[in-house]
Order: sequence, then structure tokens, then C-alpha cells
Amino acid sequence: MSATRSFSVFYLTDSGLKPQGWAGHDRGGYQESYLQAIDYRTGKVRWSHRWPAGRGGAGLLSTAGKLLFSGDGSNNLVALDPATGEILWHAGLSSNVSNGPITFELDGAQYLVVGACDSLFAFAMLAPGPAAAAVQDPASRRAR
Repeated sequence: MSATRSFSVFYLTDSGLKPQGWAGHDRGGYQESYLQAIDYRTGKVRWSHRWPAGRGGAGLLSTAGKLLFSGDGSNNLVALDPATGEILWHAGLSSNVSNGPITFELDGAQYLVVGACDSLFAFAMLAPGPAAAAVQDPASRRAR
């Protein structure tokens, strides 16, 4: 889950016996963004990955291939090991990831699609074989 730890300042504006007014700034003091894995059986945090910059509040995608995809606060699409939180791969995008990544299979190749601001980015995960050759060479794909 994406998590943010933040500190804010609130104060009373009415010093009467039963104060009615308050003011302050929510999320204005200090904040840190994390990606955390929580054990569903115990509710305890299994691992925590602190994003070094910005806010990493993108959606998550976990795959059967044991990958976890999300966006960090530095305009990257990131693949992590869901068991440890270790970053395995990243790709720089034009802005912060603005959705949860999706994946689908077409003609034997798996694709990963993610939005960043007003752009969509697609990545092909190709296994060796004829499907990979067809994706890399559109002329051979039309010939089938």
C-alpha cells in the first residue's frame, strides 16, 4: 500500500471557555512517502520502502510473475520484488504515475501500460520465440 507519514500544525483561534475555532495547515509541516507491504494475517508491516523524493501515491499492480509495479515520487515507473521491496527495474517517465498500472497479453507477448499526466506508456515484456519476433518486426506479424 502507498502510505504517507506527515506532520501538521493546528492551533486554537478562540481562547474562550468552550473554544469554537481552530486553524492550521494540513500536510504542511513534513511528510515522507512509503510503499509498505502489510501481512494480512497479522496486520504488521513486513517491509517498508521509503521513496527518496516527492510523493509516491500511485496505484499498485502485483503480478503472478512475482513483480509489484508502482510509481515513485521522481517520475519513475518502478518494478519491485513483492517479497522484499527491493527495486528490480525502473523507467523514467514525463511526470508522476497517475494510475495503477495494468497488464495484458496479446499474441503471446505481455504488455504493461501506465499513465503519467496526459500520456500513456506501454512496455512489452517479450519472451524469446516467434511471438517476440512478431512484435519486434511488424511486417512478419502482418504476414501471419
